[in-house]
Order: sequence, then structure tokens, then C-alpha cells
Amino acid sequence: MTHAVIGWGRLARALVPALREAGETVVIGRRLPGEGGLTHAEAARQADWVWLTVPDDHIAATAAALPWRPGQLALHCSGATPLSALAPAPAVAGFHPLKLLAGDAGLAGAHVGIEAGDAHRPALEALALALGLVPLRLPTPMDAPARAAYHAAANLAASGVLAVLAEAQSLWAAAGLAGADALPALAPLTRGALDTALARGLTGAVSGPVARGDAGVLARHRQALAAAGLPEDLLLALAQRQLALAQAGGRLSETQVTALRAHLGKA
Repeated sequence: MTHAVIGWGRLARALVPALREAGETVVIGRRLPGEGGLTHAEAARQADWVWLTVPDDHIAATAAALPWRPGQLALHCSGATPLSALAPAPAVAGFHPLKLLAGDAGLAGAHVGIEAGDAHRPALEALALALGLVPLRLPTPMDAPARAAYHAAANLAASGVLAVLAEAQSLWAAAGLAGADALPALAPLTRGALDTALARGLTGAVSGPVARGDAGVLARHRQALAAAGLPEDLLLALAQRQLALAQAGGRLSETQVTALRAHLGKA
């Protein structure tokens, strides 16, 4: 088996060494190859499986420009793009690692969403295990709305958390604390919440004033936002969703739920 990896972004820089460490043969195709390098088309001609690791907006155009031959498999590693973008290829599949690839982070340990037909799914699942990934079977075929929902879920779990931490950092500064201390002090709380959620589920991990039915503390949080000149939309949206979790977990009485809904503008 020879793999061609088309494009050289963060994902390719993690995928190529992982494939090679698993004993796979890999060639790399670049838009502007250096001396001795391969173009996209040259790399694709040598491969059995062709991985398109270009940006989402370029997947369809790149697939359309490659010289496909019968028997080849085209793969992309996008969470949001439907496999229809690979339509010119003889066979298609999706292989989406659910991992943030910052710095030198490798792929091992992450789940990987695999969208493939019966002919290729077993080999892709076996490759995932060889790379140290946990195979996650996606619906096949997965239409554009389903892809968008799946990718939105992944994005909320990744950069969505960063937006919450940025808001927390702003409130930390408003309290007169050193900004440089905010992330080191707050991030362990985030990790602790995630660890508890993995152990007890989301409804068993929710905590704080909403989970306790403490509308007075929540009111003071809103006052702190106003004093800092920050909008309260994020806090209210999160509080409403925490209320749903706490209610589903049987943490609150009906009286507490009614009082919190009224306070949050959901009477």
C-alpha cells in the first residue's frame, strides 16, 4: 500500500510520520514542490490511497484536478465537508481525527470519525488502530447537514471552550487579579470538570450556583459583568443550559427551577 498525502498543513505533518511509523509507504504532493519533491498529480499517480489534507474550500477543486485511476481510494480528513467533494475519485472515504493539532501534537489517543462503505471501512478501522486512534463509525452516507452538525459539535468542544475561558479571563482581570495568572489558575477547573463528566456524565458533573439553585449568587455574577462592561449573553446562555443539565440530573426542586428560569428570563 502506498499513500499520497496532498497538502502540507498541520494535519499532514501529524499524519505522515504516524503512517510511516505504522510501516506504511508515504509520498507527499505539494502545490510548489522543492527540488526532488512531487507535485499533487505526481504523488497521486504513485498511490493506492490519496489523502487530501488541503483546506476545506480546496478539497473539491483539488480532487477534480488529480489524475485518478481505477482502484484508488480518495480520503479527506475534514469534519465539515461531505464526501461528495471527492466525487471525481473512483472510491471515497472520510477519516477525521478529533484532535487539536497544535505544536508537535501527534494523533495517537484521539477518536477518528470514519465514513466509508463496506469495501473500505475494515481497512480504515484497522489503520486507525495501527495509528493509535479509536475508530468512530460515522453514518454512511453522511449528508451536508449531518456533517455540519457533527463538525459544530467538535468545534464547540474545542474552541468553544476557549471562548468561555476568554470570558472568564476578562472577569478575572475585572476583579483586579493579574491577567497572567488567569489561565494557569482557571484551566485546572476546566480539566476537573471534564474529568468528572467522563466519570459521571454531564448531568452528574454540573456544579456551581445554577446546579445549587442559588439565584442570589447568579445575580451577583450578572452584576459583576455589568460593572466590568461585559455583555451577559454568554453567561445567561450557559446558565440556561446548565439549568437543563441540573434538572435532568434531578438536582433541583420545581421551586428552584421556576425561580432560576424567572431570573434567567425564561419564566
